[in-house]
Amino acid sequence: MPKQPQEVLAVVLTHNAPQSLSRCISGIVGQTSPPRAILVVDSASDVPVRAVDLPAGSIPVEVVRSDENVGPAGGHAIGLAEFLKTRSNRAWVMDDDIVPEPDCLAALLVDGEMMGSSTFAFPVSIQPDGTVGRWGTWCGFLIAREIVEKVGLPMSELFWWAEDTEYCQWRVPQAGFHRHIIEEARVRHDAIRQNAQVPVWKYYYESRNSLYLHFHVMHRIGRFPRSSVRLLGRAIVRERGNRMRCLGAMARGYFDGAFSRLGKRFSLEPFHEHDLR
Repeated sequence: MPKQPQEVLAVVLTHNAPQSLSRCISGIVGQTSPPRAILVVDSASDVPVRAVDLPAGSIPVEVVRSDENVGPAGGHAIGLAEFLKTRSNRAWVMDDDIVPEPDCLAALLVDGEMMGSSTFAFPVSIQPDGTVGRWGTWCGFLIAREIVEKVGLPMSELFWWAEDTEYCQWRVPQAGFHRHIIEEARVRHDAIRQNAQVPVWKYYYESRNSLYLHFHVMHRIGRFPRSSVRLLGRAIVRERGNRMRCLGAMARGYFDGAFSRLGKRFSLEPFHEHDLR
């Protein structure tokens, strides 16, 4: 029986990052093996994203907008839900600050050809400081429709932090689909939202979701104590002018995580991209 052709839909999540999104779309369009179409999920950007403003060339592009900022968890859940409505059998999933090298998708598709309905392939991610990341996150991975149909969508209730760990590093592998790191597939991660000072709301979601993931999803302590101590040290050492607010946010986060109080429960300030030009 002949193998089914790989029909790829690129799924890009964006929020308040027009320059970065343009670089990402340009990288997708410039692939030696481009996708069939591009879906952009706009998570409540201040200026709504319009398909006509994107450098998509001849590749069809659609924008789906959420009027509420649903974070990476909710945004990627929306994107993969929309993917399941299409005829595509592969989703190429990434954040807006990912810029794939020209041969990235072609290299991922080689694995896709071998793995078929079990395709779950990740590129290596070049960080702003030159280090190379090999992990499961929203960095431009290729996933088969059959996997999404079987394991479901990312947990939108997590909002921010550990939603990629829960989905890419835990739930999908637990369902029997192994992550493949493809060394020939490379992307650049611009990290356009990283600041020297960590906002208070990030301490809440990081502490809450880390505890929830380890105790309610994986049912094991794992690296939780180490990550908790690291987060506590960061709040004490780095946030001198805001230390008590950060520690208070962590305490609230651990309480909510222990009792599975998920969702968007802590207010956050709007965030925008850095200008990398």
